[in-house]
Amino acid sequence: MEIVCKFEEITEWHGIFDGPEERRKLGRYDSCNMNISGLGVNKWLVLANIVTDAPVEDYLDDGMTTEEIVSGCLEYLNKPPTKRSRKPKYGTLELRHFNVLGDKISISFTTDDRNNKYFWGRGAKSCEPRKISKRGRPKKVKK
Repeated sequence: MEIVCKFEEITEWHGIFDGPEERRKLGRYDSCNMNISGLGVNKWLVLANIVTDAPVEDYLDDGMTTEEIVSGCLEYLNKPPTKRSRKPKYGTLELRHFNVLGDKISISFTTDDRNNKYFWGRGAKSCEPRKISKRGRPKKVKK
């Protein structure tokens, strides 16, 4: 079941150095090292706040759990914005962790888009050592 929701807009420094007309985006990339398969290769961690169209308490009173609310929001956000577009607006989102904070939901999720214009920063590549190529001619050693 889809639940209509949207991301809360935040400034780059989240209230620390904000001016009157500071640019706003919908979340920020996180560079922590979590135990997620594919993190830094084809998945990147994003932190954001979600606001539902109706208060969260209304959904809880209808008998839904918080997990169902969050999964319904992600299902709605994973839809392509129009019939003609094939890709979702924010990449393919997968839930990692969430907390309900009053009227909004603080969420940590992965996306397959490394550099999305709607999120602050850029997804960090993994710190795995590079593989040494065995191909090519060996170097000459001077004596």
